Amino acid sequence: MQYVVIAFVILILVGAALGLKIVNQAEVMLIERLGKFLRILNPGLNLILPFIDKPRPILWRTRVTDMKGRDVIREQHSKTVDLREHVFDFPKQSVITADNVVIEINGLLYYQITDPRRAVYEVANLPNAIEKLAQTTLRNIIGEMALDATLSSRDEINGKMRAVLDEATDKWGVKVNRVEVQDIDPPVTVREAMEMQMRAERERRATILEAEGVKRSKVLRAEEIGRAACRERV
Repeated sequence: MQYVVIAFVILILVGAALGLKIVNQAEVMLIERLGKFLRILNPGLNLILPFIDKPRPILWRTRVTDMKGRDVIREQHSKTVDLREHVFDFPKQSVITADNVVIEINGLLYYQITDPRRAVYEVANLPNAIEKLAQTTLRNIIGEMALDATLSSRDEINGKMRAVLDEATDKWGVKVNRVEVQDIDPPVTVREAMEMQMRAERERRATILEAEGVKRSKVLRAEEIGRAACRERV
């Protein structure tokens, strides 16, 4: 009888431990009953039915760059969904402009999960899906722009990417707040040609300024000679 009581007490304690769920601020927990979505637990102390209700396990994989510059896959296991704004650094990639110049470009994407249920159930791996979507969207936008326009229109690129990504990720319960293109690196030959063009432009401007200075000096000299001649006649 004593062992039965002990077992019963242990069962109650285990059930209480499994039935009480504490959710941190700015997080939610998805609960499934017998494998089917039941409800969302908000921050604070929550009660579920032990052994029947279980938190939905979430595994998200993201690609990050290690200390040696290599791309590695990082796995994040969690039972909660973070509702704070996330910063995603999509890696540098090669894209082709409308005038067939290959450039390397990367950037930052700021997004926030607004519907945790859709973020978990509508897409298999949210961070990976956002990364691939950002890459393909960037290729499409740059592919419609010439190199000169690409280098001088970062705000336009940011606006187009944010609009496209925000619309595409709405079905995943995600709000894309802003996109920031960071580095745009044209090929070495293109950079050298741009530098030569800049030097030539600076030299042209310097030559024009020098010629205008010489011309102005001659005009002033001629005016001075004219005034001197007038004074002599007087």
